[in-house]
Amino acid sequence: MLDINIGVMLIIAGIFLVTMLLLKVWLFEPLVTFMDEREAKLKEELAMISQNTEETKELEEEIATILRLAREDARNIVETARRAALEEANKLKALKQREIEEAKESLKLQAQREKERILNELKKSESEIKTLVEKKIRNAA
Repeated sequence: MLDINIGVMLIIAGIFLVTMLLLKVWLFEPLVTFMDEREAKLKEELAMISQNTEETKELEEEIATILRLAREDARNIVETARRAALEEANKLKALKQREIEEAKESLKLQAQREKERILNELKKSESEIKTLVEKKIRNAA
């Protein structure tokens, strides 16, 4: 029935072994080497990513600190400027009020002088009018 030929089986086994040896040398070893290199490269990149993530967190914290300090400085500057402006406004207000008071006093003095001048003129006029009236009465009598 079936004749098993040992010679053919040995030749096939030899060809199979040579094929496996060639596949190992030309395919499997380079493939395993490539995969090992790729795995090492991926581990290296993951380590770099992890390091970059930590550096990024540190930088974000530093940026947040700098921004907080800048905001505080800005608030302080604005508050200082506001206080200075308020003080300057109060000084100007006091100066203007003093000027107004001085002007009022000056106007009061000027009005008083004008009143006295007018009263003096009226007194002069009154005496002149009396003199004129007396002359008219004398002339009429």
